[in-house]
Amino acid sequence: MKTRLDIATVVALGIIITLFSACVLVARGDEKVTGEEKATETKSKNVLSDLEKAKERVAPTHHLVYRFRPGELVRTKVVHLATVETKIKGVAENTKSRTISTRAWHIREVDASGNITFDNMVERVEMWNSVEGRQEVHFDSATDKSPPAEFTHVAASVGKVLASIKIDPQGRILSRTNNQAQYNPGIGDLTVPFPPADRQPVKAGATWSISDELKMPLEDGTVKKIQTQQQYKLEKVEAGVATISVATIVLTPVNDPKIQSQLVQRLQRGTIKFDLDAGRLLYKQMDIDQQVFGFSGADSHMQYLARFTEEPVKEDVQAAANKTKTTAK
Repeated sequence: MKTRLDIATVVALGIIITLFSACVLVARGDEKVTGEEKATETKSKNVLSDLEKAKERVAPTHHLVYRFRPGELVRTKVVHLATVETKIKGVAENTKSRTISTRAWHIREVDASGNITFDNMVERVEMWNSVEGRQEVHFDSATDKSPPAEFTHVAASVGKVLASIKIDPQGRILSRTNNQAQYNPGIGDLTVPFPPADRQPVKAGATWSISDELKMPLEDGTVKKIQTQQQYKLEKVEAGVATISVATIVLTPVNDPKIQSQLVQRLQRGTIKFDLDAGRLLYKQMDIDQQVFGFSGADSHMQYLARFTEEPVKEDVQAAANKTKTTAK
């Protein structure tokens, strides 16, 4: 009996040792495979990295510049929609506005360096404003002779040269002479400021920024200066059209809700389409969606929604196309 137990024990021990050895061998084999896989993975990553670098080196470059001819008239249709919802001491108010304008650039000169001098004006403007609980106000400069009191300053400026401006080919303002009291009927920035000449051409993925200083009036009569930055990125170029993203970044800490309520109108984010061959804007859209709490008491709340779009006047685009066809014949 004792001999049988000893034999059984020996057999059991043998099986255990065998299984253990097999496990060890398998484990060693796994370690070896894992090591090979890691080496292969690392090599693959290096190859991909090299390919990306090679792709970056051979990626096409692009010049972002404005191109105009002396005597040319460039019109764009600008639409600005805004909704402001406020709640103060439990009383809610909803204000909506719409501005549709035709902006025109009369190109006076293009010098040897490509710098462009033009007169900026608004040929027509249609404005509509609605405040909850009040009568709607509307004005169309093309049909209305007597504007409402709210739009008197707008009517006085329509059809007149607002400013004579000189920009470089990259859209940066070199000089400006204002001829009329300036107002902003939802027409947005005049140009898209591209990277300077010494930083061009650029590739898709390129970024650049424009610093700005905003002056916000305070209740005590002083002014608070807010440093901001417009950040641009060339997202892609397809069929000669550059797609550029833009976003406003506030660099100065602003903790006062009253100042924040003024600042929200400047916090734009959007997309620009630019025709590289023609050297001019195809489409621009900027959106704002901001909320401010406590701007007029602890329980006050404001939400500001806005959309700004700009694109060439369709009639002018069609006329240019027809002219091109006629010239080709």
